[in-house]
Amino acid sequence: MIQITLDDVAKISGFSKSTVSRALRNEDKYVNPCTKKRVEEAARKLGYTPNAVARSLRSRKTTSIGVTIADICNPFFPSVVRGIEDTARKKGYNIILCNTDEKYEREKEALETLIQKRVDGLLIAPVQKKFDDLLELQRQKIPFVLIGRHFDPFETNHVISDDVKGAFIAIEYLIKKGHKKIFMINGPSYISSARERMMGYKKALAENSIKFDVRLLKEGALKMEDGYRTIKKAILSKLNFTAVFAYSDLVAFGVIKGLKGQGYKVPEEIAVVGYDNIDFGFSAELPLTTVHIPKYELGSEGMKLLHRRIDGKVNKLQKIVLDVELIIRESA
Repeated sequence: MIQITLDDVAKISGFSKSTVSRALRNEDKYVNPCTKKRVEEAARKLGYTPNAVARSLRSRKTTSIGVTIADICNPFFPSVVRGIEDTARKKGYNIILCNTDEKYEREKEALETLIQKRVDGLLIAPVQKKFDDLLELQRQKIPFVLIGRHFDPFETNHVISDDVKGAFIAIEYLIKKGHKKIFMINGPSYISSARERMMGYKKALAENSIKFDVRLLKEGALKMEDGYRTIKKAILSKLNFTAVFAYSDLVAFGVIKGLKGQGYKVPEEIAVVGYDNIDFGFSAELPLTTVHIPKYELGSEGMKLLHRRIDGKVNKLQKIVLDVELIIRESA
């Protein structure tokens, strides 16, 4: 395939290479409109496309954004990534997506690779086992924004959802339905959203004069099989509870499968509430009561904040917290 150059466009249009370059970049308001039109017609006739590599070397920008997500198999993330990509396109950026599979070393490697590709900024759904890699980004003055999770001791620009409120409204709903022994199957405690959901859980219990029972809290669940194993173990150990609040919808689906496998009816005998409101939660065999996170907005707002950071329009840290709501269906 023959690469059409600015020299070719200049030859056909009859203008100098510098004039052609200015006309096609749309950066020089002093280019005569007639000249601009003739140059654009020549470029279209030849099938000219700008050389992105050369342009990035001149501008020191690649118009690309690096995105790392914690688990590409988790149906929570497609809507987040869609929000990122739609907004990135409107801002003139493309995204490069990397999966870390909830492993810190993979996150570190992904960020190093993206930096080597000279991305203009990074959107990161962090694993959260460490933040040394983020400190390195700060040292190199690379713009980045965290999405979905954040660090308590390490101040960052981030966009998250209100996880304290989300857990609170879920537990309060169960309490109003008559449940006092609510089993929480939470995520790993090093994840900020898991810690904040536990805060909301404890707050709802306290405000309804129900004593927190440490036996009704299990941590470390991220996948469907985690929910299945945890609930099966709880039943076999004869743990006394009438409702389950799960860290995520995936964990909740594992819980429901485990309960049914042990002969329990949901929600008649044990109610189940999930978290995230993933797309197929409403159409599952048993439509899931869950806490809705505005996933598309999480990605979109993260991209908007990163764009402001890249353009130097954000001088101080910005922490955006999106609202959540309880979606009541048939599982509780």
